[in-house]
Amino acid sequence: MGFRWVFNDYGAPESRIAHIFATNSEAIARGEAVSLVNGRWSKTANGAAIGGFANQTITAGTDKKLEVTLAREGDNFEAPYTGTPDAGFLVGANTVDVSADGLSVLSSDVTGGALVVLDINTNKSTCRVKVKNRQLS
Repeated sequence: MGFRWVFNDYGAPESRIAHIFATNSEAIARGEAVSLVNGRWSKTANGAAIGGFANQTITAGTDKKLEVTLAREGDNFEAPYTGTPDAGFLVGANTVDVSADGLSVLSSDVTGGALVVLDINTNKSTCRVKVKNRQLS
């Protein structure tokens, strides 16, 4: 499933950017958290600032452009959460991390991450988040 843009608090439409290349030899999945590294989109590492979320799946290759939904102020995203939830994985947690696969929120890591938790749906194992530590905004 990955991360999916839901709405913007200020009514702004989703903002996409499609002219930047992905890192060579790196496959990226739709909904995956990405960051700009050396001028190219790359999978977001734990604890790193997030630039946005991939809108397409690309295979590893050379000079492939990647369309990305930017993570901006006020943007709300929905994503699954994985891991055994930490006691601090609650609405209002403001340093939750992205999982290693970049497609979900790591509920067991609530320190040093880029995400703020706004809502948790335990029936579906999903949550709504904002990106607190972001690039390009």
